Amino acid sequence: MLRPFASSSACRSSNLLSISLRSVSSKYIRPHPRPYKRRWYEAAVAPVMPESRRTCPSMVELKQRYEKERDEYSEIEIALTNLVRSWIERESFRTLAVCQFLPINGRTLWLTRNQLRLKGLEFRNYGNRIMRKVFEGTPLEALNVLFVGSNCTLFGKDVDAIQTVITECDKIAWIVPLAIVHDCRILSMAEARDLCKRKSFEEHRVETLGTISQISRNMVLLMGEHLNDLTRTLDQIALRNESKE
Repeated sequence: MLRPFASSSACRSSNLLSISLRSVSSKYIRPHPRPYKRRWYEAAVAPVMPESRRTCPSMVELKQRYEKERDEYSEIEIALTNLVRSWIERESFRTLAVCQFLPINGRTLWLTRNQLRLKGLEFRNYGNRIMRKVFEGTPLEALNVLFVGSNCTLFGKDVDAIQTVITECDKIAWIVPLAIVHDCRILSMAEARDLCKRKSFEEHRVETLGTISQISRNMVLLMGEHLNDLTRTLDQIALRNESKE
């Protein structure tokens, strides 16, 4: 049996050719344009239509569209609003803090939420539209000016939560309190910090009650003195009239 004669250079060239070849996947389909005669025909029989003129919307239309998107709420948003309201009423929260919420990773956020819960604070981030809808028609509607950008809310059940909010937020760099509400009374951060520098809130309550009761006692004593003076004056006038007669 005779073997075909082949030089070494020819073998090397055939190997290079086999290496340079590559297979293309069948999922990449080459584009197949339509026949040019068909394209000419469609272009010839296409209806001649006037060019449509583009008009910019007026400022009134833009304003109406913006107000519609701002004021209208979807069914899901309304359901979430009702859920938040019922949750606040069910848990009997008396203290609320509106805070600026800066970016933070999820692990740190989850850990901080649990730590705040142990201190008696509930961290919630429902969004500005939902919170504005929750406070709609209430005395807290004045807080709507604070719900701009990224915000969160902290809820507490007693007056001591004010001091807890300030103490804990000073330790957290990505939560900045903007205002604190207690029993529909809106406090600025300066007022809240001034309250925290003084005695405890229970001592403030006892001192206030003592001051009010002292005022009432002083009022009773003062009125009693005036009544006694008036009685003595009337008695003296009556005695003078009797002596003249």
